[in-house]
Amino acid sequence: MKRSSNAIFKYTIILGAAMSLSACNGLFENIYDAPIETEMEIKENSFSQVKTVEYTEWAYIDLSNRKVTTVPIGEEYESQIPEEWDFAIHRYDIKTNGGAAFQTSYTSIDDFLAARKLPADKDFLEDEWTTDKIAIDMSGMMDGKIVYTESYRNAVLSGWLDVNTSTMPPVYTMSNQVFLIRMKDNTYAAIRFTNYMNARGIKGYIDFDFSYPLDFDDNNNETNN
Repeated sequence: MKRSSNAIFKYTIILGAAMSLSACNGLFENIYDAPIETEMEIKENSFSQVKTVEYTEWAYIDLSNRKVTTVPIGEEYESQIPEEWDFAIHRYDIKTNGGAAFQTSYTSIDDFLAARKLPADKDFLEDEWTTDKIAIDMSGMMDGKIVYTESYRNAVLSGWLDVNTSTMPPVYTMSNQVFLIRMKDNTYAAIRFTNYMNARGIKGYIDFDFSYPLDFDDNNNETNN
């Protein structure tokens, strides 16, 4: 009878540990989960399931050629960065290729295109150099030790998804707004992000709709204001 009681006690400890581990995984929303592959799909005006699961990679987006190139972070990989790209995504952070961005009040690209109104140049925000925004190692998060990389980041575009970590599990809130990107060649793209996970709820699979290049009616052009 004594051996039976010990067995039950050991089983209870193991079960409790398993439940605690499961709860921990739930709290941190797949931070340490192995990524589940999802097939990316690129259409004429949309990208679906662009993989940004890894904290150590940038996904470079080329709108003209409908192409995604994923490159690890590090000086030794810089030669792999494509010559042609418009913006890049790191997890949920975004940077442009020498461009600038503006958040519109529209939640539909079609509605924005119907208005055809270009904001003033001064309303666009360029990328800023940051040393404490782009996390590349979250393994020490429980001890308050997060490793960041230095890079450019666009605060406007990166606002497409707010991740509130003041509560557990974190709360994810999408802006649902249409963003404008002014490219370095002064062409414009309209972007609206529509998803940040795959069908199984794994975070870091990005969907967005876009229209590029845009044409603006001179009567509605406010760039000189």
